Amino acid sequence: MAVKINIDAGHGSQTAGKRTPPFPRDVKISDKLVVKKGEQLREHIANAGVAILLEKELLRCGFETFRTGWNDSNALDDPDTPVSERQEAVSKAGCDYSISIHFNAYGDGKTFNTAEGVGVYIHDKYYGKSKKLAEIVLKKLAGGTKQKNRGITAENLAMCNCNKMKTKAAIIAELAFMTNEREALTMMANESFWKECAVEIAQGMCEYVGVKYIPENYIPTKSITPKSSKADILWAQERLNMVLPGWLPKLNIDGIYGPKTRIAVLVYWDVLGWGKHMEDDGKKIGKATLKALTEGRKK
Repeated sequence: MAVKINIDAGHGSQTAGKRTPPFPRDVKISDKLVVKKGEQLREHIANAGVAILLEKELLRCGFETFRTGWNDSNALDDPDTPVSERQEAVSKAGCDYSISIHFNAYGDGKTFNTAEGVGVYIHDKYYGKSKKLAEIVLKKLAGGTKQKNRGITAENLAMCNCNKMKTKAAIIAELAFMTNEREALTMMANESFWKECAVEIAQGMCEYVGVKYIPENYIPTKSITPKSSKADILWAQERLNMVLPGWLPKLNIDGIYGPKTRIAVLVYWDVLGWGKHMEDDGKKIGKATLKALTEGRKK
């Protein structure tokens, strides 16, 4: 049974006060997201941005995921779900671990100041096995973009209360300060930094649990069958969705080599003009198919 991890995107898209001071210049985060001079970046937008990327990292590594504080790739319409409801949802979902994503703040929130750095929080009483997880994740985060390491802090914070959520460990990662001009403009408002943090947290989770981290550019080297690793099957499903014709419904990226994945393999052989689909059941993706999927070949 896969390890289940809750990914929490702190606050909500319209939560009062949870935003940067006005930006001194335009900052482009992505083609769809630009913070203009005088505007404020809401914390939840960055929190959810990291959460979305973290989920992809964890799924690829074979974990099962759960979401609180966000539900899809649109972070602009997420309500601020009370922490008690989030705790209950995590508990009911049977999550093994919980990671809550945040950006820190200091001062009145109206002007930038010098408070800076990355840190991780655990509960001051009901922390379970969180300290070790916090140490490993913080080591990864602090080893990336150069920041002040603020260490591990124990406080009575809801989203790291293992007792309430019935998790083995739970942490809150404060990735940078949204009230520090440099960190707000170059880290919080930076999609590349979001990706970096997602990778580092996933690497920390893998190290803690004792599983191999699977990088984004990972390519399987062995034939893929229903008995292959979840990471290999996930890779195959993602690649099949990229090369199959539009009339075929997209595969659910779940790491399970079921009937729909088998049919997708058969259809792909047909797309490539291979006669193999007439004499095979589609339960094995061999070297030739791996090569075609890696190259993104469509015919």
